[in-house]
Amino acid sequence: MAQRFQLNPKALPTADPLKRVSLIPRSTEQKLAENADERRPVVPRTHEDKPFGDQTNDHHVAAPAEHNKVMDHETEKLGPHVPKTAAHHPHPSEDLVDANSRHSLVPRSLGHNSLGGRFGPGKKQAFHKNGRPMFSLSDDRVMADRVLKTHSPDMIFFDVKSLLSVVDDIFKSHVPSIDPSAPKPPLVFKDYADHTSFETFADLIDQISCEIDCKCLHGGESHGMMTSGLHLDSRNTTTFSVLSLVSKYRWDAKLVLVLAALAVKYGVFLLLAETHATNQLTKSLALIKQLPSIFSRQNALHQRLDKTRILMQDMVDLTTTIIHIYQLPPIHITAAFTDHVPTAVYWIVRCVLICASHISGVSGFKQDQIMSFMEVSEIHENSERLRKINAYLLEQLKKSKSSIEEGIIEEEYQELIQTFTTIIHVDVIPPLLRLLRPIDFLYHGAGASKRRVGINVLTQKHVLLLVSDLENIEKELYILESLYTEAWQQSFEILWVPVQDFWTEADDAKFEALHMNMRWYVLGEPRKLRRAAMRFVREWWGFKNRPILVALDPKGQVMSTNAFPMVWIWQPFAHPFTTARERDLWSEQEWSLEFLIDGTDPHSLNQLVDGKYICLYGGEDLQWIKNFTSLWRNVARAANIQLEMVYVGKRNPKNGIQPIINTIRDENLSHTLPDLFQIWFFWTRIESMWESKQRMLKARGTKGREGFKDGLKEEEKDLVLQEVVAMLGYGGEGDGWGLVSKASDLMVRAKGNLFSRGLAEYDEWEVNIPTKGFLPALNDHLLMRLPPHHCTRFMLPETAGIIPNEVECTECRRTMEKYYLYQCCLE
Repeated sequence: MAQRFQLNPKALPTADPLKRVSLIPRSTEQKLAENADERRPVVPRTHEDKPFGDQTNDHHVAAPAEHNKVMDHETEKLGPHVPKTAAHHPHPSEDLVDANSRHSLVPRSLGHNSLGGRFGPGKKQAFHKNGRPMFSLSDDRVMADRVLKTHSPDMIFFDVKSLLSVVDDIFKSHVPSIDPSAPKPPLVFKDYADHTSFETFADLIDQISCEIDCKCLHGGESHGMMTSGLHLDSRNTTTFSVLSLVSKYRWDAKLVLVLAALAVKYGVFLLLAETHATNQLTKSLALIKQLPSIFSRQNALHQRLDKTRILMQDMVDLTTTIIHIYQLPPIHITAAFTDHVPTAVYWIVRCVLICASHISGVSGFKQDQIMSFMEVSEIHENSERLRKINAYLLEQLKKSKSSIEEGIIEEEYQELIQTFTTIIHVDVIPPLLRLLRPIDFLYHGAGASKRRVGINVLTQKHVLLLVSDLENIEKELYILESLYTEAWQQSFEILWVPVQDFWTEADDAKFEALHMNMRWYVLGEPRKLRRAAMRFVREWWGFKNRPILVALDPKGQVMSTNAFPMVWIWQPFAHPFTTARERDLWSEQEWSLEFLIDGTDPHSLNQLVDGKYICLYGGEDLQWIKNFTSLWRNVARAANIQLEMVYVGKRNPKNGIQPIINTIRDENLSHTLPDLFQIWFFWTRIESMWESKQRMLKARGTKGREGFKDGLKEEEKDLVLQEVVAMLGYGGEGDGWGLVSKASDLMVRAKGNLFSRGLAEYDEWEVNIPTKGFLPALNDHLLMRLPPHHCTRFMLPETAGIIPNEVECTECRRTMEKYYLYQCCLE
């Protein structure tokens, strides 16, 4: 940062006020003009003409000694027009103010909500670049107050977006070239038939254009502050003159009208440049405007217009943001916007004057003269300023839109809660329409017969909403397809509702592939599902990663937020999937091998009917499997029993057990479940049994403390629950295990090594078979061989928040220790 030092003031000669000249410190690269006599005098300064209040002349940056020597040398050349005491302050009673504050943007009068108030003295100001504040008006209260005073809007409204689109098209128009070989863009004529007529504003746009033209052509001139023919003070005065012409319009309308005036001027210039060589009329007009020589100097012309077009685009971008701000509901147009929009309007209008000056002044530059450093710097700094303002307003706009969107989602979410919990309906259609809107059609049928139908086809029907994403649905679809018989279709209809936060083209393709073969109903265009609906099915119905099946009765009442456990266990017999129906089914159900394998292995069911013993076994130890099946064949031969063995794998089957299945089939060791899907379904049914039982116990616990105690007692004597827990323990381990039974007879189960040892010791319990029977004799022998120490693990299935406080060990009935397991298995 430059050091400040006081220059020794020298006596000034008496001068006419009209000959006063504004000075700013200049670097050696920015020397004053050689010919001082060509300078025009500046009009007297008044309070109205000071763009930054009374501190305008106080804003000087101290310069090094060499720089002051250069300045003194240059000012001596200028004679009496320029005094050497450039550092002298007209108001010596005021303290020096940092020159960086000269470009500040937020008025102090706007209070502490403004940037200046938040980043007050001694604090780091917002939007700094190289230590210079880009966006703060802490010292410009006079200018800010004047901007606000010019604003007195009435109820005049028009389509600002349409007019701005026309302006933007003009700004982006191709700059013509005299080189016939230069590539030209294709001619595209845009149809403005849908745009509102702006005939009402034609006169006003002309007035603005005339105001800009007059001041651009006749503005004052001074050393250092002269840029493209318009003096700083004159430009400030013109800015407020233009603002006064549009005082009765909203902020966004003001900007669009002013930009339209600039677009007219720029468009006429481009038309002259493009046709002056081929059209006599435009050639004459260009001659009067002294433009032919300019058009011949393409490099300088394109450089000047390219720089100007960058600033034009920044003005359009910031104006677009302000238009979006005033499209917000009035309650959301907060001080975060109103404190800074007037500042943005001031600088856009001021930048319009800069662009107009460059367009008007193109005929004034010398042969092949490129833009000066001051002109390039002026455009760059103003462009940077507009971008900083736009970035800030865009950030605030994003926050406001997010707040509005969250408010809408919350309102719609509460509406859905009332729809499915409080409001009484006479049909299932109204709640479905509220949940699925704006989607109003479904797909039905498989393959070539698939067609679009309205949601009304589900009127007065039981509906099962299959809610899932696109990644974790294949297994459920496979099993549902096998269960979806005519009996199902007569009882209820299935509607698949895919739920995903984000959709890609790959997701669309996968959705099409999945639903093409579905025989039930599928939601059309699921990517349009509202966020409130997705939030509802997640938070209210408990959808996470695993699919759920929400049961609705013909009047739209929710019978179950997830009927999958009942469907997996009892299939269509679970209809209508109510808690009362679930309780009745469990009261009639006994633990048996037939119940365990129902719906998973028709072959084994047929063997049970024939009176054969069925042995289910699993695990991942292939050597143990070979030994276990060999022992069973020997025992079956010795005991003269008919035995069928079935390999059921393990929970969450992966591709790793497929080689085991292939070996069992190739070596004819035993029968296996048909595929991995059936293995998954076998274990999923057992998990569903556990979840359903826990749901029944939880329902008891909600009846109070006594109900909770009764629930615990019920769990202790519930044989089915104990056996389910044991099976889940077996399925979660890689070691072998076995279970054997016959029809409704006793079920004997044990871990792999214990079971193998018991079979190997057949000679020891063979004598008890005539008196006890085969299964009781085997079971008693296994109980005698239980090891004194054991380690039983039980991994709970992922369920809808049903985690019991205590779980008993299936071996010793003691309470098991609780651990948390996070597992990721990739094969």
